[in-house]
Amino acid sequence: MKKFLFALALVGGCTSENDLLDSRPLNGVPNARPVPVTAQEDKLVQVQVPEVDILWIIDNSGSMANEQAALSLNFPIFMDFFLGSGLDYHIGSVSTDMNKASESGKLQSSGPYRFIDEATPNPEVVFQGMAVLGTGGSSNEQGRDAAYSAIAINPGNYNDGFYREDASLHMVAISDEEDHSNAIPLGEFINWLDTLKWSEDMVTFSSIVSPRPVCAGAAEPGDNYNAITQAIGGITAPICDEDGWGDVLEQLGIQASGLKREYFLSDLPVPGTIEVEVIEAGVIYTFEEEVDWIYNDIRNSIVFIEFVPTALSEVYVTYDLLAAQDNAL
Repeated sequence: MKKFLFALALVGGCTSENDLLDSRPLNGVPNARPVPVTAQEDKLVQVQVPEVDILWIIDNSGSMANEQAALSLNFPIFMDFFLGSGLDYHIGSVSTDMNKASESGKLQSSGPYRFIDEATPNPEVVFQGMAVLGTGGSSNEQGRDAAYSAIAINPGNYNDGFYREDASLHMVAISDEEDHSNAIPLGEFINWLDTLKWSEDMVTFSSIVSPRPVCAGAAEPGDNYNAITQAIGGITAPICDEDGWGDVLEQLGIQASGLKREYFLSDLPVPGTIEVEVIEAGVIYTFEEEVDWIYNDIRNSIVFIEFVPTALSEVYVTYDLLAAQDNAL
């Protein structure tokens, strides 16, 4: 029967618009299905944020004398990135002691100064009083609670003027023990920092603590501090490395001054397909994964290990889209 009907249609020479045997449109041009996009190129520009607030969270328990001295001694390396830079910066410190009313997230003064800004004379000397907090603080270190109190609770009174809504915020925790905060849970603290600014790269949390296993000279690994750094972004460094303070302060200075080392991707990449190039002053530089940069799958970002693009450099990141690969399977 099917053969007969087909022959009849050919003999008749015409078809009805309802003819199921000829489904071609009466009008129109054949159009192939669009080819799905399988690759992505992100262009990112190195831009400095003109305002920056930096909060040092310093363990002042009985075993921290040497570490406080090392921070104070190497602080000029950090300040090199701010003096004469034109940046509007605030630099202050809190202790990890939440028991004393005079501390508990309150900025620790040095002379008449509660925090350093671009008008502070001899800032390296002033910071000595903010960094060398002594060793009479509580042995129940609560750095997370102190940081939260400094920004979220105390700004309207004792810490007035330090924290600014439009400034980037960089926190640096220094401790040879674990964080034992209990006022704000770890996950809640991370979520608070993650949503504090309009852009996620305006906030960092760096940790100078002991890794796991415990390094020589430290009492406990700083797992909670490192967890915040992993989630929010920042620099991790072992507190036991006596010779490494200069390098760490340099890295922190670069980060806090607004020159970014971390760049967020616009989509999820296929692992192993990421390529990174930077154009500086018209010169193209290529970089190798695990040698020059690493991929952070939690934050979906690439992080330069040592290289820091100069202001207005263009960072190009190309990669295959994970979604395209998944759809092809």
